[in-house]
Amino acid sequence: MPPFSRRSYSLVRGTSFQDVSVVMNQQFVPAPDAEPDDEIDLLALLGTLWRGKWIVLMAAVLSMVLGGVYAFRLAVPLYPATVTVALNAQQQQVITDIESILGGGAWDNVAINTELEVLRSRELVGQLVDRLDLTSDPEFNAALRVRSRFDNLRAAVLAPLQGGPAEEVTSSVRDEVIDTLLQQISASSVRSSLALTISVTTTEPAKSVRIANALAEIYIENQILVKLEALTRATAFLSTRTVELRENLEDVEGQLAAFSEQAEMISPEVLVAQGIQLRELRTRIREQEVRATDMRARLETLQMLQSQQDVEGFILAADEFRLTRSLTQFRNGRISEAELNAQLDDYLDQLASDAVRNEQQVAALENAEQELSARIQRQSEELIALQQLEREAEAARLLYENFFTRLQETNVQQGLEVADSRIISEAVPRPASSPNKPFVVVLSVVLGALLGSGLVLLREMRFAGFRTSDDLRLQTQKTVLASVPVIPAKDRQATLRYLSDKPNSIVAEAIRNLRTSVLMSNVDKPPRVIMITSSVPGEGKTTLALALSRIMTGMGKKVLLIEADIRRRTFKEYFDTDASVALLDLLLGTVKAEDVDPFVPEVGFDVLTGSKSDVNATDLFTSEKFASLMKGLRTTYDYIIIDTPPVLAVPDARVIGAHADAIIYGVAWDRTTKTQVRQGLDMLDSVGLTITGLVLSQVDQRKMKTYGYGGQYGYDTNGSKYYDQ
Repeated sequence: MPPFSRRSYSLVRGTSFQDVSVVMNQQFVPAPDAEPDDEIDLLALLGTLWRGKWIVLMAAVLSMVLGGVYAFRLAVPLYPATVTVALNAQQQQVITDIESILGGGAWDNVAINTELEVLRSRELVGQLVDRLDLTSDPEFNAALRVRSRFDNLRAAVLAPLQGGPAEEVTSSVRDEVIDTLLQQISASSVRSSLALTISVTTTEPAKSVRIANALAEIYIENQILVKLEALTRATAFLSTRTVELRENLEDVEGQLAAFSEQAEMISPEVLVAQGIQLRELRTRIREQEVRATDMRARLETLQMLQSQQDVEGFILAADEFRLTRSLTQFRNGRISEAELNAQLDDYLDQLASDAVRNEQQVAALENAEQELSARIQRQSEELIALQQLEREAEAARLLYENFFTRLQETNVQQGLEVADSRIISEAVPRPASSPNKPFVVVLSVVLGALLGSGLVLLREMRFAGFRTSDDLRLQTQKTVLASVPVIPAKDRQATLRYLSDKPNSIVAEAIRNLRTSVLMSNVDKPPRVIMITSSVPGEGKTTLALALSRIMTGMGKKVLLIEADIRRRTFKEYFDTDASVALLDLLLGTVKAEDVDPFVPEVGFDVLTGSKSDVNATDLFTSEKFASLMKGLRTTYDYIIIDTPPVLAVPDARVIGAHADAIIYGVAWDRTTKTQVRQGLDMLDSVGLTITGLVLSQVDQRKMKTYGYGGQYGYDTNGSKYYDQ
């Protein structure tokens, strides 16, 4: 297509000429990964909590109020009473070995823990309930407590359903009293001693003392009773059990003798030696496999070089002095090419032979390893079986001897047993132990603050957008060309005025950084047609296109901006488009390129704006007319920037991208989701388009600092004195 009739070069007032030809000789390299900074992570965490400080504070205050109401109003004071019982270190027995039947003897941790469980058993507590008549105490019997009207009504309704014999009702009440009392009794052992402490907590100090002392007395009485019952049962049991154990011993010894005659005898020491031999053999196999693999790879490399007739590469890869010397002799004319090739063939044959030999050695070692492993497995199983039979025989013999001896001793032990413990400190009244009011209030505040912090962090974790260039790069695995701050303008027309009035602002420098990144993305063939798109509307791609066009015009280059988003046509919100040249008029042939001047003085460069059309936009951009137009524009302009619709909205960007040398993909800071960006990039990739890079747009510098990233991201951090504010 013929060029436009007038070729103009527009400069942005206040912007100095910048020639990027110097940097164009350097290869564009994406910025290296930022090193992780624990301090930045801490600042980000603190920033998140600070933004949610009111949630944390409200949760802490609410929790403190609830804790105070519980501690000072609802909680009932509880009074503890503790009695100490000492277990006798030496038990008095007429027969020295009878303690194994009665459960006495040395007190170890298991025995002490067993006694603690006895103290908390339902049997013992049931006797305590009966002795002290605790079923008549309202604290333990809920049926005796003062009821509200609702409780009386509920009892009247449920009474027919709970009817039954008086004995069953009494038993049910007793069980409930036992359950309630068990929750108020605790028992523990004193460290490094044989003393047990029994603690009872009730709403009255005297009641706690009475229950604790009574429980200790019942525990001591039951020790004697249990021993007498155990001796009676043991006498009957041992007489029959001894006969069974003798028969079992004879059977096990017969099995051991039969197995010893059949099994191949081997000692554990031999198995250990064979295991060491097996590990050494496997190590040799791995080393031999590595050598065989390396030699095979080397052989294949040399064969490939020989097939390519690369003699020098062959000799260099072989790294053989003899071949290097032969090559020197060949160059000096001392040997012929045929002789040199013969030496190379001989070397290859020798190397192939060595490779085959190494592989055979690997196979032989693997066979030996399998045989040795199978032998060790078989001998191990036999040794384990033999040892098991020996243990069973020894256990049967010892058990038989013990039972036989005890059978002779149990009859004389009855009537001589004493308790294994005694009370060394009776319970006395103590002050109330709960509630600990200051602790409850402080703990409530801490838990409330933690809960509030958790809610704030959970809300932060659900965020699905991008706040840093590093996050955008890591999530997409694409180069981030620049981060562009949000322009502090009240409307879109003020956006262009801001760039014109503040050519050295942070925004302008960010756009210049984007320009440099794009031009350096392909040093050999710098892009001339640059397409700008995004995932969804409202990500600042149009503002980015206008700003980039303005900055490129400042280089003294001929720039054309095309509004390819003809459905929305947002250029009219930035400047007056009434006198501008419409892209659709050129495509439909309504006007000719040589008859119009697309220069827009308000922006300082040429612009082709969009216009309303009945023709489908996608059909226009896939037509030959659009391709011909782009071809003609390339001959006229140094740079062509195309503002296209969002990728996820319409397919126009995927069609126009085929005519672009570079594709810039805009991502709105703290708004565009990861899913939207991934879907947009996938749609471009589906038609074979690869973006040049991403731009994190509309970055809010103030909010960045509250997120904890202000010390790492943003030009103002590294050189705020260089920019206009």
